[in-house]
Amino acid sequence: MQDRHGDGPPESRPGDRRGGCSGNDGPPGTDFLDLEISQVLYGEAAGVARDAFRELVKDAIKARLKERLGSRIEALAKIAADELADDVETNLAIEALVNGRKQARREREDAIRRVFARGDEEKR
Repeated sequence: MQDRHGDGPPESRPGDRRGGCSGNDGPPGTDFLDLEISQVLYGEAAGVARDAFRELVKDAIKARLKERLGSRIEALAKIAADELADDVETNLAIEALVNGRKQARREREDAIRRVFARGDEEKR
């Protein structure tokens, strides 16, 4: 939404880094002061109001879509969810196979080490 009043949120004013007076024109130690704090606060409130309006519109659109297409949306969601679940289960099964193969490889490497360790004992 465009700001029809032209003042907009303070952060949108050119050359204004905090929404108050620009620059460091005040005495030392007064950089925290914002002589236009009411405008800063109004700008924040206007931004929050716009966000809240968007959320309300989004909720209304969701309700209308559910009213008109509810059963079809649910059927479509089931298909997508089932496909994802199938993919997850397949990946878990593959992961288990890979982990089993890694374990078998470790066991084989341990057996090879034991073979050569016996050879060292026989030399003694």
